[in-house]
Amino acid sequence: MSSKLVFPGVVALSLSFGSPARAGDLPEAHDESIDVVGARLPAPADPTASETVVDPSRYQGEAKDVAALVSTAPGVAVLNYGGLGQLATIQIRGSTADDVLILLDGLPLNTAAGGAVDLSTIPASWIGRLDVARGAEGARYGAGALGGAVDVITRRPEPGTWAAEATSGSFGTLNGSASGAFELGRSVSVLAAAEVDSTRGDYPYLFGAGGAPQVEVTRANDAALHGGGILKLAANLGDSRLDVLAQLSGGRRGLPGNEYAVTPTDWQEDGRALLAARLESPGPLPGVTLSTRAHLRLDLLDTFVDPLLYRQRGGATGLDEEVSWAHPGGLLTVGASIDDELLVLLGDGPTRQLTSGAASLADDLDLLGGRLRLSPALRAEQQGPFGGLSAKLGARLRLSGGLSVRASAGSTFRPPSLTELYLQQGIAAPNPDLRPERAESIDAALVYEGPGGHASAGPYATRYHDLIVYEPTSASGRLEPFNTGESIAAGAEAELATVPLPALLGLSGAASYTYLFTEDLHDVAGVVGNWLPERPRHRLFARASLEPGPVAAHVELHWVSRQFLDLRNVDPIPAAVVWNAGASARVWRDPELWVHLEVLNVLDVRTQLDPLGNPLPGRTVMVTLRAGSRTEGRP
Repeated sequence: MSSKLVFPGVVALSLSFGSPARAGDLPEAHDESIDVVGARLPAPADPTASETVVDPSRYQGEAKDVAALVSTAPGVAVLNYGGLGQLATIQIRGSTADDVLILLDGLPLNTAAGGAVDLSTIPASWIGRLDVARGAEGARYGAGALGGAVDVITRRPEPGTWAAEATSGSFGTLNGSASGAFELGRSVSVLAAAEVDSTRGDYPYLFGAGGAPQVEVTRANDAALHGGGILKLAANLGDSRLDVLAQLSGGRRGLPGNEYAVTPTDWQEDGRALLAARLESPGPLPGVTLSTRAHLRLDLLDTFVDPLLYRQRGGATGLDEEVSWAHPGGLLTVGASIDDELLVLLGDGPTRQLTSGAASLADDLDLLGGRLRLSPALRAEQQGPFGGLSAKLGARLRLSGGLSVRASAGSTFRPPSLTELYLQQGIAAPNPDLRPERAESIDAALVYEGPGGHASAGPYATRYHDLIVYEPTSASGRLEPFNTGESIAAGAEAELATVPLPALLGLSGAASYTYLFTEDLHDVAGVVGNWLPERPRHRLFARASLEPGPVAAHVELHWVSRQFLDLRNVDPIPAAVVWNAGASARVWRDPELWVHLEVLNVLDVRTQLDPLGNPLPGRTVMVTLRAGSRTEGRP
């Protein structure tokens, strides 16, 4: 269950669930894959989990940001608040966006302040792969992953590779990115990457209130500018390995509001700096590996809502220790971590501090001669005054002919955020008596992996308890958070991905389908038994591509069934069908030089709305020139 409070000019203040907090490690991209005559599909990090790996190299040169890439996975709903350059968050299996952990190379981007991570602040050109895990995954990623988690894994340094892209498109949209990897001596590899994107966001749309005839209106105060860079280092130090990641990003966007509350002067600025290092070395006994990771993160968020300016600063440090033992039956991992986070609203209240600690135990067991894989995990976590356990058990049984069956069950919790506990924001009051939210999930699937690709299909269910919901407290109009939310989300997911088939002009396909049944169990007349808002029953993504040599073309379908904006299910959002298409041609071979044409919303539907009723862009045309080494972006 969720509710939202919208201030004039502010994209949204989420008043439900809250924010996740902890997370995992600083991994490199995984090497497991399905090999097929010159092509391969990456395998999930945990084959017992309900997990999809999104490979950005399949979409090179296309106008896809991180949110668009994640939306290709089943169980995922992307919420675009206003289109180009604006806030983009995700829900997984009926959760709110606050209950999805977003990580960068295993490091959490969710802050103690609460609220969902904005995917538009993560440049897509950095990404090596996206691991999208669905279900209660707190035992693996940390408290807060009630609906699931997305680990954005940056590209590994591959010396000698480089790439550069320049994009120009509709509504003054511009993008530029560059990356390169090189060696320092014989033992150190470095990747440097940077990206800048901007848009005026002045797209036309159709508007008509109260049954009045629709008129064409141009979106105003919707410009956005964002940029960032990363530096990634991998060093072999004898038998040890050192990985270092440095990331810096920031941007500014207008907050246009909607036609009922136009806000021509409101704006928002954000910034993030991240530094992480991990040292992995052999332990004192055979088969034992020791890993130490330290990280530092700084966050900035300024929001101007005429006539008020809100200035938020945050910072976090952490230290993780992990010991892995490759025993005869599998891999046993024991870990411990401690984190400290600060949050301050400049000029409005004291500095808030949150200290967290966690201990974890996990095993990866191969049984029955490798046919059966079991992955139990347990995590004990304390965040400030709140503590709890997260548990997970996953299993996968290999049948025959590429078929296997997998199943998993998990439980986790999410402590209240500092904002929900202590901070007054507008008419939203805090509540220091809040309890952690909880969730339990189960899922199963039949999986096929073979020379042509992979496919899976199966059911799932998640129950959410003690959800934090903002409710009116008095005639003053103030809202206060309470643990009154209960809901259930259940359904089925299916996905398919094939490798290019040379005999059919490089034809490949991908599809994902989600059936989501949600029910509000909150005991309030007119609400109990209803659908949760912004949760459509059906969601379909389908794509077909041709790659006959130096040319390529694709077409995509995104279909979302009817959903509701409100808890009482009286304000519907109609079903939406959006077609995208594109083509590309290689004009030079070595180094490679490609020209891409991408058309989003081919049918120019100008009546689409985001979850807050803001209009979304109609037909959008993008042209990209991409150059790079011949191995750039290849798996």
